[in-house]
Amino acid sequence: MLCKDKIISIFCLIDDILQGINHPEDVRRHVSDSEIILTAIVSSTSFYGNHCSAIKFMKEYGFIPKMLD
Repeated sequence: MLCKDKIISIFCLIDDILQGINHPEDVRRHVSDSEIILTAIVSSTSFYGNHCSAIKFMKEYGFIPKMLD
């Protein structure tokens, strides 16, 4: 299981990469692309690819409170 520090570090790395390549974000979004990618990584590394469980985990622990189901 990923700890809080690792999750935050991974998010920062993803966010820096997306900013570095000038990735455009949609203005209508509620969740950033960095947060979506982070959730996919958490899903694959800690929940055997179960995206629903990863979303629930990220919401419950306050990492991404506005994440949609």
